[in-house]
Amino acid sequence: MATNIIGLIIGLIIAIPGTIMPVRKFLGVRREKTFFSLTLIPIALIYIGFSYYYGDLTALHAEIVGLIIFTVLALLSQFLASWILVSAYVAHALWDLLHEIFVGAIGGAIPWTQVPAGYAAFCLAYDLIIAAYVYKRLRLWN
Repeated sequence: MATNIIGLIIGLIIAIPGTIMPVRKFLGVRREKTFFSLTLIPIALIYIGFSYYYGDLTALHAEIVGLIIFTVLALLSQFLASWILVSAYVAHALWDLLHEIFVGAIGGAIPWTQVPAGYAAFCLAYDLIIAAYVYKRLRLWN
């Protein structure tokens, strides 16, 4: 429980003063959409890193599919419709929760990449704050 609270607090700190404020200040309105779109790709790559870190490559195929999905969503949000970005961050928050729930509840019955304690809470806070910020900025970007 304490790790989840710490994860939420760190997610809040990294989302607002660690991401939104510097991006808004240094990139401005014209480039921040690109930043938030392309950020979906490395945050999906993190799960492939976790697969290797924990030495369990059984879920690698699922993580590669996740990477492809979030890469496509990132590119679609950049070139087709900005609102896709809001949905993509909410979907990533759900992806994070599924990892922690399934690994904790069913263990190795279905291959899911193990994540550090509190990571899902961190990502939930980060992804939902970024989704809300992106939603707020949609009018400026379009």
